[in-house]
Amino acid sequence: MTRLKLPRITVWVLGLAGAFLLSLALAAASLVWSLKQAAVNEAEAEAARFVSGAVVALNRSLLGVDVLLASQDEQLGLSLLVPDWIDSAAASRQMHGTVQQNLMVRHLALLDAQAHVLASSDVDGVALDSWLPAGFVAQALAQPMSELSISAPVVNFASSERVIYFGRPIKLADNSRVLAVAEVQVSLLNAILSQGVSISGLEITLERGDGQLLSSEPAQEQLWGTQLSPPLGQVGTQKQVLRGAARLSGQAAIVLAQPTLYRDIFIAASIPIDAVLANWREQRNFILGVSLLFALMILASGGLALWYLERLAQARQAIASSKAEIEQLAFFDPLTNLPNRRLLMDRLQHALSANARSGRCGALLFLDLDHFKTLNDTLGHEVGDLLLQQVAQRLKTCLREQDTVARLGGDEFVVMLEDLAEHSLEAAALARRIGEKILASLNQPYVLMTQTYRSTCSVGAALFEATTPITAADLLKQADIAMYQVKARGRNDLCFFDPQMQASITAHAQLEDDLQAALVRGEFALYYQPQYQLQEGVVGAEALIRWLHPLRGLVPPVEFIAVAEESELINQIGLWVLRTACQQLARWQGDPRACDLHLAVNVSARQFRQPDFVAQVSTVVHESGIKPHLLKLELTESLVLDNVMDTIAKMNELKDLGVRFSMDDFGTGQSSLSYLTRLPLNQLKIDQSFVRNIGLQATDDVIVQTIIGMARSLGLSVIAEGVETPAQQEFLALHGCTLYQGYLFGKPTALPDFEALLGAAPALP
Repeated sequence: MTRLKLPRITVWVLGLAGAFLLSLALAAASLVWSLKQAAVNEAEAEAARFVSGAVVALNRSLLGVDVLLASQDEQLGLSLLVPDWIDSAAASRQMHGTVQQNLMVRHLALLDAQAHVLASSDVDGVALDSWLPAGFVAQALAQPMSELSISAPVVNFASSERVIYFGRPIKLADNSRVLAVAEVQVSLLNAILSQGVSISGLEITLERGDGQLLSSEPAQEQLWGTQLSPPLGQVGTQKQVLRGAARLSGQAAIVLAQPTLYRDIFIAASIPIDAVLANWREQRNFILGVSLLFALMILASGGLALWYLERLAQARQAIASSKAEIEQLAFFDPLTNLPNRRLLMDRLQHALSANARSGRCGALLFLDLDHFKTLNDTLGHEVGDLLLQQVAQRLKTCLREQDTVARLGGDEFVVMLEDLAEHSLEAAALARRIGEKILASLNQPYVLMTQTYRSTCSVGAALFEATTPITAADLLKQADIAMYQVKARGRNDLCFFDPQMQASITAHAQLEDDLQAALVRGEFALYYQPQYQLQEGVVGAEALIRWLHPLRGLVPPVEFIAVAEESELINQIGLWVLRTACQQLARWQGDPRACDLHLAVNVSARQFRQPDFVAQVSTVVHESGIKPHLLKLELTESLVLDNVMDTIAKMNELKDLGVRFSMDDFGTGQSSLSYLTRLPLNQLKIDQSFVRNIGLQATDDVIVQTIIGMARSLGLSVIAEGVETPAQQEFLALHGCTLYQGYLFGKPTALPDFEALLGAAPALP
């Protein structure tokens, strides 16, 4: 028997060894290829990370220079002066102090339209008019709007260094303009671009869209100011990986270019292919050597593997026969197969530790069957055991996969709910909903042998939070105390250990019930806030929900939207708003005054993330028969940047339908320019926090101008919300924003009041 068995095993082992050798060869070849691809991909990713960081660093630095130049109006009081009133000495001293506090700007000067120096931070500044590139001052002052101008690199003859000049026009009291100019060393720009990053062979260039080289690292001054090919203006407004020649050396390279915040200014990173694959060649040789060594090891270990597999099989068989018994007796209840007290306490301790790290809340539900002793005494323990088994099954169907249900003994059960929510109120609301689901399930009739039996249950609940340390034993005691409170109040209910939490949960649950009833009774209404276009008057509105509560009167959304978003009610409310808005658009199509009005509708994150959201919008649009381009969906920055690929896919489907999009509260989030260019947006909405500070903070003025310029570069319309004063409107109009929303033009009003505005003369209020 043994003599027949041994050759079969030997053949099996040799066959397996041969398969391993073949797999090793294939794996080595695949690994070498994948490492090469990985090296290329890593180089692309590294270049992408570097360029993104360089763009952020340069944007921050250029914005600092821009703000510094814009602030000269405020610091020198220029808007109150005419050229002859400027005190050159005082202005020069002020500029000298400003430069002393700035690490980036070396010189600061004020020039008139003839490029004559009116004031300078340095005595050498009197020669600035001869160092500036020809026509720079005239070109910068000729801009229709005040924007930052950037010169070509030139030589400062006083220091023999390459420098770049930045200029921003400032309007004086007589409407003439002067140019605030800052001088920055090219070597300092190079330091900002390189960020101290060490990438083998990396070439960095700062270029205009037409290919003009402004600076580079490594520094090649002979190329600065020349035209590189191909021009990066062909890249467009988003980051792209280009394969071709390095921008400086011309070697075959991975080239990645990305636009900066300032129009027509690009950063490019080039990594030569030879540098990319240098480490890969060493890895390839190492893999081939290791593969050969492994091949020898596979052949040598065949005999040892045979012995080991036989011994391992014997050991596993012995362990398996005693392990489906030890674990069952130690950790599980034999009647219900649920975890027992020992396993529950272990899991509860782990849950408390995990919640302390994650900062999220959980809950413990202590369940006791009402009048179980009476059932045992009248029908016997056999029937009681049958009830306990059915209760266990029902509890398991009520819970999520990560939750635990255990039997402590007798008719006592414990449910542990993990990872409910970050905030205690939301976690308590979720725990209550699950507890009520359990109560409803356990209240259903049971079939015990030949009898139908109804049972109720008392449930005590206790929350555990990361901010309030507690032991597993104390938490179980709290839930037990809360359960006895239910017993004292009449049984068949749920009660929380914390009375204050109980009151908050009750109020929260009541508000949810009222919202549900409001949907049924039709207590919601839409108010309309006009959107105003210069020279055209009212061109549209934003639809804003209001709750006409029968007792509380008009309830603003700030008091109920957050509660609705914590539950699924926001989806129903959002669908109601969308349907009602589209029905109103359909009615307006028959009104000559309103047939071209567009209507903006806010979309919540939970509503947008529904799998059938696109289908819902499509159905509502087709059922209402509206012109889809008159419907504008407003999305927040945080919604858009959460799961970007899903967002882009849904937006493109709705764009194909004809629906338009506006990004709400723009400027308050962390929008990436690369993502912004990929979104099928039609409009940017400047957040009211920036509009409110127009004329009060120079930095907010620059930010508003930047947003308007960015929208123009991307081909998007721009609307400002929260416009409340004529001065804010005039500033926005001066810089190219002609679409407004705010109290200056009208508050959110009921439909009749809004329609009364239509047809009014398109003059400013």
